[in-house]
Amino acid sequence: MNNESSKPYERTLTGVVKEVSGETIPGATVQVKGHTNIVSVSDMYGNFVLKNIPSGKQTIVISFLGMESQEIAYTGQKSITVTMVEKANEIKDVVVTGIYVRKKSSFTGSASTYTKDELKKIGTKNLIQSLKTLEPSLNVVENSSWGSDPNRMPDMEIRGKTSIVGSLESDYDNTGNQPLFIMDGVEVTLQDIMKLPMDRIANVTVLKDAASSAIYGSKAANGVIVVETVRPESGKLRVSYSGNFAVQMPDLTDYNLMNASEKLEYERLAGRYTAKDAYTSQDALDALYYSRLREVKRGVNTYWLSEPLRAVLNHSHNMYIDGGDDSMVYGVGLSYSNDDGVMKGSDRSTVSGNIKLTYRTKSLIFSNDFNIDITNSDHEPVEFSTFAQANPYYLKYNDDGSIPTLLESTDVAGNTIYNPLYLYNIVNKNHTNGMTLRNNFSLIWRFWNAFQLRGRLGLSKSVSKNETFKSPKHPDFLSATLKGSYGSENDDNFAYNGETTITFGKVFNDAHTVNLVGGWYFSEKTVNRNAYMVYGFTSDLHQNPQFSAGFTEGDKPTYNKTISRSTSFYFNGNYSYKNRYLFDANLRWDGSSVFGAQKVFTNTWAVGVGWNINKESWFHLPWADLVKLRFSIGNPGNQNFDAYLSSGTYINNSGYTNHFGTSAILSKFANTNLAWQKTIDKNWGIDLELFKSRLRISADYYHKVTDPLLVSVTMPPSLGFTSLYTNFGGQISQGFSGTVMVNAIKRDDMRLNFNLSFNHSETQYKNIGNKLQAMNEAASNNNSYRRYYDGGSPDDIWAVRSAGINPATGQEIFIKKDGTYTFQYDKNDEVVVGTTADKLQGVVGVSFYYKQFSASANLRYRLGAQVFASTLYNKVENLSEDLMYYNVDRRALYDRWKQPGDIARFKAINNFESTPMSSRFVMDENVLTGESFSVGYETAAKWIRALGAKGASVRVYMNDIFRLASFKEERGTEYPFSRSVSLSFDIRF
Repeated sequence: MNNESSKPYERTLTGVVKEVSGETIPGATVQVKGHTNIVSVSDMYGNFVLKNIPSGKQTIVISFLGMESQEIAYTGQKSITVTMVEKANEIKDVVVTGIYVRKKSSFTGSASTYTKDELKKIGTKNLIQSLKTLEPSLNVVENSSWGSDPNRMPDMEIRGKTSIVGSLESDYDNTGNQPLFIMDGVEVTLQDIMKLPMDRIANVTVLKDAASSAIYGSKAANGVIVVETVRPESGKLRVSYSGNFAVQMPDLTDYNLMNASEKLEYERLAGRYTAKDAYTSQDALDALYYSRLREVKRGVNTYWLSEPLRAVLNHSHNMYIDGGDDSMVYGVGLSYSNDDGVMKGSDRSTVSGNIKLTYRTKSLIFSNDFNIDITNSDHEPVEFSTFAQANPYYLKYNDDGSIPTLLESTDVAGNTIYNPLYLYNIVNKNHTNGMTLRNNFSLIWRFWNAFQLRGRLGLSKSVSKNETFKSPKHPDFLSATLKGSYGSENDDNFAYNGETTITFGKVFNDAHTVNLVGGWYFSEKTVNRNAYMVYGFTSDLHQNPQFSAGFTEGDKPTYNKTISRSTSFYFNGNYSYKNRYLFDANLRWDGSSVFGAQKVFTNTWAVGVGWNINKESWFHLPWADLVKLRFSIGNPGNQNFDAYLSSGTYINNSGYTNHFGTSAILSKFANTNLAWQKTIDKNWGIDLELFKSRLRISADYYHKVTDPLLVSVTMPPSLGFTSLYTNFGGQISQGFSGTVMVNAIKRDDMRLNFNLSFNHSETQYKNIGNKLQAMNEAASNNNSYRRYYDGGSPDDIWAVRSAGINPATGQEIFIKKDGTYTFQYDKNDEVVVGTTADKLQGVVGVSFYYKQFSASANLRYRLGAQVFASTLYNKVENLSEDLMYYNVDRRALYDRWKQPGDIARFKAINNFESTPMSSRFVMDENVLTGESFSVGYETAAKWIRALGAKGASVRVYMNDIFRLASFKEERGTEYPFSRSVSLSFDIRF
């Protein structure tokens, strides 16, 4: 016999390894099962040659990172074609904390991981836009004033609040409830995350409870968002390009303003054209009314809202080059994005570059990651509300096409009413440019099989300059001696941080898995800021301080410098017995210059336990793939505070000198006993995977107690300062969140998935007493519905209850605390009349995959909340006679009381008295939003290969395309919200 099969160790198998799309896979491992020395690796075209296959029946194993391994029976065939299926859940099977990586099956904490593909199926604008759709515990608070302004950062929280909102926000860069952001193991800011191109993201992990986030100790009370960027891979040089193109359009569907005819009729009924005293000429008022009516009858009905707006085409581009060999790999990325807003003049652009280098030699790995970001931004010259206020019976332009300064002469209108277009065309510049440099170097030493030592040093430098110029023609300088202004603010920040960690991981007797991590972290940040403002310009021609008249009397430049330092020592341990019984423990010691000299150091801890019930020998439910119970408890802290929170600070006073030099004035009193704000965080969780993972359920219930709070308390002015930071009171946040995912169709070439996420959170204060009574009184005087009382909530709406409008008189009837009725408003009758917290919110979605085609749809629902309707309060009632010079909500005409017997929601149309806050303006809010729709296609067709490319993909999106609400309320009052339709294109060479 002379055939190949008769030669036991001379049999050879050739073949090609491909993806489902037809794209070949280079670097796949092909070996004979049980013979580790008989192995081959596919080349750049996916081809392999496996030699010296033993006689008899053998099994060929084909494996590749990110793909499901395949086993093929070998009986002597000469060639095969292997089609590999992507292992979709590989990344989801681990938890990345930024310091260590754990298998999710042995992890007791509450954490969720999302891949780049999942994020990009939602949208391509930024990480937060996609993450809020996928992660149920993340709540991005809607800014009803500033809408889609590209130059404002979003406000967000994970699992409710841990700090008092409002009292301290002006004192720190990030709000007190914002999560911690970690990128590639390094702490970064929200601004860094918002600038990060979506194509640079590999995966994102959200750490939600104490067991998962406690490794970050005193910074982790608000949760942690861990971002891993794309790492370069070895092999022949690869080039990938991604382009994203989005058309962004203003969304004005929630505006309900009067047209010209309605506004004129409203003014007539409200008495605008009726003389109120003997000094006012009724004939003149009649003439004014009929002149305006004549303009309305001839068709004047100006739509002002469209004037400052635009539909804008935004685009971003990302190119990434990587390659290398077993010793050295490299990755170079360059990206550009513009995020121009829907208001003319509001623009933002970012240019980013990054270089990643990794060198391996024996047991050492050297890595360096360098990033640069350059940003430029401009703000719109006039707020959107200026246009929303303009009356529609005025013309925009003069007969000759010029823009009038005033919409009507002051003598006729009775007030100075500027044309919004005039204000918009006056030079009012607000430009910011900045540059950020970040470099992180790390060294990893692996020794004794189970040990790893890692050292990391990070440096960052950021500079920014903000310039403002306001024309001397601006109405702000109408009565000023020095007209026009120029302002400059310069920030120069430098920070360094470093970390040393040692890890140990080993499995003993195939049953006991032990993972240990110990480390030391240190950081310092220095912020230098100087600013000045000069006045007195003769024209707009030279927008330079050299052409100003100088400072106003007594004014001078300002300068401040802040330095904050912190250091930490931490330990984490994880143990599992046969992946059945799980245990996590964390201990961390933190020191920070933020807190009092007597409280510089503190410790935080966390413990977690888990039980994989499906691993028990007595568990015999073949349809249950995973049944896991989790519990954790810990006390993470919060450091989102001002660098000199506890320190006494002084302001140099150059106006007064003494024998020792310049004098100083006490600006803030020191509190050496100011303690850390920490939170006892408890979490109960369950994870289920049923029917071969066709049904997956994950749910958590949490209970968080922050005690003591860190609060600013008002002090008597006679002390020389107005507030003191101290510890008292507490806050309880509790709720539940989870996801349900159903694989209705699960085939190699087709999948149909349904997903539902849900979240509920509620918060209340405790042990506050009357210490914040000054804040309560200020809130009541300033028409704010927030109060601070024991048992109350930061989400509560406080107001006096209302029984509605008296049909006979048009007056409001109030309900006192004892239940009796009165026409007299008394703020002492305030009670909780609603809550802005949703009873339930989340996302319901569907995704479909067929071969290379995919589609997804995600709708956000918000149920059971109430809202204080500011539009009804400010644009339907509370309309003084001066406010009649501006446009208002249509309901001010149709829904206000006009005559005895009217059943109306709002007071008499001619009542100009100030309206106090009452429950009449509290509305139920239920919302359904079209948050994300997308359709995509991937291909490796011949024409793509003819271009030298390995594959390409294209995807079309619609984001925030509609919003259905239970009542109409103006949104985006200072900057409109927007809708977007976008396209993404990727190609790989």
